[in-house]
Amino acid sequence: MAYSSEVYAAAKRILEERRTGAQRLAELKKADVYAKIPEIRRIDSELSRRMANLSMLVLRGNENLDDVLSEINAQNDAAKRQKAELLSENGLPADYLEPHYTCENCSDTGRKNGMLCDCYKEICRAEAQKELAASSGSAECSFENFDLSYYVDNGASDGTNPRRKMQNYYNFCINYANGFSLSSPSIIMIGKTGLGKTHLSLSIAKTAAEKGFGVVYAPAQKLVSNLEREHFSYSGSDLFMRKYTDCDLLIIDDLGAEFSSQFTTAAIGNLINERLYENRPTIISTNLSVKELTERYSERTASRILGEYKRLLFVGEDIRFLKNR
Repeated sequence: MAYSSEVYAAAKRILEERRTGAQRLAELKKADVYAKIPEIRRIDSELSRRMANLSMLVLRGNENLDDVLSEINAQNDAAKRQKAELLSENGLPADYLEPHYTCENCSDTGRKNGMLCDCYKEICRAEAQKELAASSGSAECSFENFDLSYYVDNGASDGTNPRRKMQNYYNFCINYANGFSLSSPSIIMIGKTGLGKTHLSLSIAKTAAEKGFGVVYAPAQKLVSNLEREHFSYSGSDLFMRKYTDCDLLIIDDLGAEFSSQFTTAAIGNLINERLYENRPTIISTNLSVKELTERYSERTASRILGEYKRLLFVGEDIRFLKNR
C-alpha cells in the first residue's frame, strides 16, 4: 500500500515511542529490583562480563572457541535459572526485568526477518484514516447516511427518474468501494453543486482506507496551490507531487474551482496523465459540464478524463438547499 510521507513518519514515531517507553520502564524496574535484591545485580554484571570476554575471544580468533562458547552458555544458563528463582522468591515473574513491547513479534521495530510486521501495517492504516478524516471530514460521510429520499422519484424534465438513476450510482459506488483494488477504474462525477458527489467519493475513500489502501483527498484549489508553491519554491522538493501521484487512490474534489492559469492547467493534466500511466485509480468530482471541461483544460487532458474514466452524471436538486428549505 502506498501512503503519504506523513503517514510513514507518524508510524515511525509511534513505534519509536512504544519501544522507548518499554525500554525505559524496564530500566526503572531493574533499578528497583537491584536495590531490593542486590544478588540479581551481581548476576547481571557477571553475565555482561562473560559476554564481553566472549566478544574478545571471537575477535582474537581463539582456536578453542567452540569449547569456550559451550562452557559460557552453560554458565549463563545456570545464572539465568538462579536469577529466575530469585525473582520468583520475591513474587515476580521470570521475565519481569525484560522490556514488554506492545508487539512482541517485532519488539516494536516494525520489522521481523526483513519483512514488515503486521503491527506496522495496522499503525499505517490507522494513521492514514486519521489523515483522511482530518483533511476531508470523511468521518461525516458514509454510505449508511447517504439519503436517496432527496432525489425525486418521478420523471424529470429530461425524461429520467433522478432517484432511480442515483440509486444505480449509489449501488455502483458501494460495489466499487467494497471491491477496490489498484486495478479499479478511475471515476469522474459530474453534476451541479449539492448533488452528493463529494459525499459518495468520500464514502468510497473511507472504505478504501479501512481496507488498508493509501487514500489522499485534495480539493482542487488546495491541490493546485500546493503544487504551485512547491514548483516556484526552487527547493527541488517534490513531496506534494509524489503524495498525489503515488497514493493508491486520489480524490480530486471540485475540479474547476481552482484558479485557472497555464500552470494549473498543465499541473492537473500532468497529474492525471501520470496516474493513468501508472494505473493508479483517481476519483474526480466537478460542477463543470462535459463541454466546460473540454474548454477549460487541454483537449488531450479532457479526452483522457472523459475517455478513460467511468462517467457518473449526477442529477437532482441541491440537497443543501432542500435540507434548509
